[in-house]
Amino acid sequence: MKDVIEGLALLVLSLIAIWGAWQVPQAAPGETWAGLVPFGAALALFGLSLFLVTGGLRSVSHGSGFDDQQTSTTGTREILTLFLIALVYQQSFRWFGYVLPTAIVAPVVLYMFGVRNKVGLTASVFLCPLVFHIIFFELLGVFPPYGEVFDLLDAIRG
Repeated sequence: MKDVIEGLALLVLSLIAIWGAWQVPQAAPGETWAGLVPFGAALALFGLSLFLVTGGLRSVSHGSGFDDQQTSTTGTREILTLFLIALVYQQSFRWFGYVLPTAIVAPVVLYMFGVRNKVGLTASVFLCPLVFHIIFFELLGVFPPYGEVFDLLDAIRG
């Protein structure tokens, strides 16, 4: 039953993410649409949540019901926390560009996924924005989002 509830929660979150990806303005002719990656991730989450719901419904129909391990809400709490971080991260793009929010969120999310190495977490502050910049804005040619309030990319470029 836990899988069904978590799957339904993920299904709702994926629908919100799909809607959010559609809010990204269309790209100019010849450019890559900036919402392509979020839209693809949202569709993948939608598909995976369907698998989770159907698998949970099968286990309930076969009489496995509830047990002590399935009543834990840790997974749901972590998913909702990650979703809230993603919402704040997305909104902070508008205010602060992508460099500063990525540098702040990367070690937090890595810590949530079990990375406890201080060197690794510290390195993620610098490496994640750098790697994302190279992949999306240099190689794919996506226009970088500049911050309305402050943009660290402007300070770095001079």
